[in-house]
Parts: sequence; structure tokens; C-alpha cells
Amino acid sequence: MIEPEDYGYTQVQTVAHIGDPTPSPDHSVFWKHWYSRLIDEQPVLAPRTQSDESDPSASHSFVSVGGVHIGCTLVLPSDNRPVRASLVTAHGYTHSTTLEDARKQWQPIADRGVAVLIIRLRGYPGSQIGIGEQTSPDQLGAGWIARGFNKESHEDWILPNAVADVCNACRVMRNALLHRDTDTSITVADDIDHPGVYLSGRSLGGGIATIAAAQLIGKLSGESIIDRLSIALPSLGDWNWRLAQQPSGTTLDIQKVLTHHEDKRVELINRLRLCDAVVHGRKVRVPTLGMLAKKDDVAPAPSAAGVFNSIEADPGRKWRFVVPFGHFEGGIANARRHALFERVMCDFFDPTQLPIESMSAWEPYLHSGAPSSNNLTNKE
Repeated sequence: MIEPEDYGYTQVQTVAHIGDPTPSPDHSVFWKHWYSRLIDEQPVLAPRTQSDESDPSASHSFVSVGGVHIGCTLVLPSDNRPVRASLVTAHGYTHSTTLEDARKQWQPIADRGVAVLIIRLRGYPGSQIGIGEQTSPDQLGAGWIARGFNKESHEDWILPNAVADVCNACRVMRNALLHRDTDTSITVADDIDHPGVYLSGRSLGGGIATIAAAQLIGKLSGESIIDRLSIALPSLGDWNWRLAQQPSGTTLDIQKVLTHHEDKRVELINRLRLCDAVVHGRKVRVPTLGMLAKKDDVAPAPSAAGVFNSIEADPGRKWRFVVPFGHFEGGIANARRHALFERVMCDFFDPTQLPIESMSAWEPYLHSGAPSSNNLTNKE
């Protein structure tokens, strides 16, 4: 297990880490072109009719950039109550759960009156139509994040296209709740003017969710599009710092490509920094809940903290939930903290309350401890 001291950090310095916010030289040009590609198409959420054998349990799908069919499952309140908001959630790098199994995790949030769309990023099981399987090691031994990374065109790299997948998921859910451009009927409470769009991601999904939120903010006058954001152990942040450390997780795969293409190292690192969640986080100003670890061998704890700390929501609209270990079993106490975060997140995404209201009761337990059994009962 990598200790904070291995980075020359104390535990306090770990969760307070600030990443390098300097954008890549062609950041603005790239993301402007990326956005034009995104809005060229109008994806529609529809019940899945073409089965993806990699995960046949997907209930719905939509077509994202490049003609890739993004498999997903829509989770609605079990008591058929009208919904007041939608939530899009993205998974981690080593995801293995089927979409059907994932329903159980998200049903408690759906039962708060939220239409939850669980998606699978392109190339993962459930989203392989139009692109094929992309998670197995390539000839360099590198995984998903390396697909197209060293190709001539930025558009060939799988990561920014996966950001488009998450943005398109938010677009289709926004349209579905506004009853337009959709083949999916969702009953929306008639006493609200504008149903919220929430976004959640873990590990790889946390980094992508941060970038996606940043790209959607400011695109509609007077509207953020994303109303609440939750990121757990976010990856994809502070790449310059990560490349200087012992490689792990996605960095290990990137290092394999860089080692094989030393002649293009500077160019490739600049490309990598196009998708630095720390750079994008500066544009995110919505209420944000983050789960950060004191120690993590996969998504280094300082870089994950750097992603959360880059988000420019007001201090009273950001909540940092700390666990002892991130991508590591860490014993029963750690497991309990992870489980407690699920309860915190359930309250955070309750559309009947403002985040500052729903989070006030949890503030004494964000860094350690847990409510008494009586308090937990009261939160049912």
C-alpha cells in the first residue's frame, strides 16, 4: 500500500493537494471542435432492440459519437411515483458488474424520485456495438485508456469520446424529463418547472464526470445543465504529477504507450493533459460531493483530492467524505465508511431537498465516525 509519506505528504496534505491547472496548448481549440461534434447529432434514449452479447441485460441505449451504441439501464422509483430529477452514473476502470446487477445499488436513489440512467462507457460490456471490445490489453499491454491515444487524430482517442458518451447521456435524460426527442416515457412530477440533471462517477467515471460537467456548463444561457455532482475516488487528474510518481491504474497504461513512443512523448503528454480533470474542474460550480481516500494504490490519493479541490463550487456547496483506503479492501472499518458514503450520496441526490439541507446532518461524519443506530433509523 502506498503511504502518503511515499509522496512526501502528510495525510492532511494529501486531501488538501492542489493540482496543476495549466491547460494543454491546444485545449481551447480541441474542446471547441469536440463540442461541435457533440451537438452535430441528437441522440435519443430508447428501449434496446439490438442485443449486445457482451451484456444483454441493458434495457435501453442511445447512439453516441462515431455511431457507438451506448448500453444503459433506466431505474425508476419502485412505487411508480413521478420523478423530480434524473441522474447519470459512470463506472470505474475495472468495472465488472452487469447492468442488471447495478440496479440494486441505485434503486434507493431512484426511490427518492430520481430517474437513474446507469451507462456503460464505449468498449465496455454493454457498449460494444459499433466499436467492439476495448478493455483487454493491447499489443503493448495497455488497457482501455490507451485506445487511439497515439493515433494521428485526437478524435481517435477513446477517452474524449467517452466524455461525449456521458454528456450525451445527460442530454437524453434532460430531454426525456422534458418530454421531447425521446422514445422513453417517464412520468415527471407536475409541480416542478425544471427537473434537475445530476451526475455521478467513480474512479475513471469520477474523472470523466468532472470533465463532462465542465463541458456542459455555460452552453445554455442561465443554466448549468448539471445541477449536482458526486465523484468518488476520481481519476484522470493532475497528469503531470501522476507521471512523476510510481505508475498505477490508468497511468500505468499511459506509461506503456509513452515508453514505446519516446519520440512523441511531449506531443502525447500534451494530448493527455487535454483530459486532465483538474483543468476542467475550474469550470464546475455546482454542489459537489466527493469521496476521497487517505491512501490509494490505483487512483493516487493526492491526485484524486486535486480533482475535488479544483472544483470551484462555493465552500458551502462542497462536501468532502474521507475514507481510509480507496481501491483497496482495507478491512471492515473501511468497508463501513464506503457503505456510509452510499447513504450520504442517497441524501445528497434527494430532489426534495437542497443539498445544503440534506448534507447538514452528515457534516459531523464526513471525515470519520458514523451516526448512532437511532440516527440511521431516522434517515430511512
